[in-house]
Amino acid sequence: MTHRATGSSPCVPRGVLPAGPREKGGTHMALPRWGVVRTARWAVGDPERAVRGWLVVVGLVVFFGALVRPLGVAGRFGPPVALLALVTGALATAGGARLRHLATLGWGGGLAALGALVTPGGAPAAAVVAMVGLVLGLDLLPAHVRRYREESLRGYRPAAALTIVAATSGRAVVHSAGLLLLTAAGLAVTGAPALPGVALGTAVVAVVATLTATVAVPAALVLGDRWGRTAPRRATRRAESSRASRLHRALLGRVTDRAPAALVLTAGVLALLAGALTHTASGAPWPWSAGGAVLLVLTAAGAALALRSWVLGPLVVLSQALVVSVTWAVLGGPAPVGRWAPVAAWLVLSALALPRYVRAAGRIRENRRLGMPAGAAAQDGCCRAGFPLAAAAAVLVAAGWLPAAGPMAGMRSAAVVAAVSAVAVELLVGVVALPAWCAWRGTYGDCGQSGSGPAGLLGRITGRRAAPRPDRLLSGRTRPEYPVSGPTAVLSRSSVPRQRA
Repeated sequence: MTHRATGSSPCVPRGVLPAGPREKGGTHMALPRWGVVRTARWAVGDPERAVRGWLVVVGLVVFFGALVRPLGVAGRFGPPVALLALVTGALATAGGARLRHLATLGWGGGLAALGALVTPGGAPAAAVVAMVGLVLGLDLLPAHVRRYREESLRGYRPAAALTIVAATSGRAVVHSAGLLLLTAAGLAVTGAPALPGVALGTAVVAVVATLTATVAVPAALVLGDRWGRTAPRRATRRAESSRASRLHRALLGRVTDRAPAALVLTAGVLALLAGALTHTASGAPWPWSAGGAVLLVLTAAGAALALRSWVLGPLVVLSQALVVSVTWAVLGGPAPVGRWAPVAAWLVLSALALPRYVRAAGRIRENRRLGMPAGAAAQDGCCRAGFPLAAAAAVLVAAGWLPAAGPMAGMRSAAVVAAVSAVAVELLVGVVALPAWCAWRGTYGDCGQSGSGPAGLLGRITGRRAAPRPDRLLSGRTRPEYPVSGPTAVLSRSSVPRQRA
């Protein structure tokens, strides 16, 4: 959904968003000058230096990977392939919307090659981290670029648009990477000897993806704007419908209209999955062992902080655990490489699912701050977060290239299980549970108003409380009244009048 800032100047000096018509005592507040926003402003102000710094970091990581894997195919071809693919992604990003598919392939291939290069251990460990890098390149970075184009279509100039992107989508990228780092750190407690190498490779790939999103992408977009390549020509109805299909919109509309029934349906499906899991012949599979339970607790705590909800974070992790366990029992069978093949499936599934829910929760909070009703905000946020179908298909294609026998057979099964589980979890959580919970709660405080939820508890523990700032990031936009004039394709007609403001 697009809300245009009316009556505002596209020029934004010193990080202040363009101001719309003043509302009840509204004031114009500057964006924060620390963290992701400050990094993005530095990259926008000096893009050449930012690109050089990013290339230096990537070069150091590739040099480290050459030391980790000096021999073999990865040692010979990994460094040039990773550098060439990442540079291609940066150049294609600067080339504009027409080269967006080439940019996506460049980011995905570069992070996959980098993950295979920097992972110590055998080929199965390198394959798992390569799939994680492929997912991050195909899903996380393109979503960041799409957010920039969305803000550009609202009339903001590149500097202002990138500041907004850094304060919204950029933080979602950082939270997603932190959640993956926490998941990777929890792999060490599972007991398999290959998992410390997988954790190291995942951590390196997550850090490089974060630096790419916060430094390289803003710099490339600014340079592309200087070349006159990145300015979108016009907003088209077809572009909106490509991100949220009619079926997706219809399902979300029905879910938000009947939020209590949807939540009961979610609980029933989880109970059925738990019952099916208890009747499996193999007993209690991973992650319901001792080491897997510790990893589940760590991931649930990180998801609660990232999603800013005591309910959504554990619900997402529990849904992933039940779905991946049942799917492994149906499709994976016994793990031929020990018990860490299901762990690999869990890691790839986390890379497929968790960043998407972090983005969706962030968009829902933004929509609520703009004055949307709860159901409409949930529909729009979940629609714009996207469906992980392309990334899941890429994982399936990569699994098809792995040998079906030998030590790589377990990784092939893990990739298939992760891709199928990602689609199932998305249908259960992304289409039903997440929008239904946010619509039923009616306020955005549960999904992350500053000073409430897990983030507020963490601030009280550390002594650094965050004051509520509902209009800090979006103070330059008007608060629209509903129904909104203009394109309202992401809202079902029946849901807008029923939702609570």
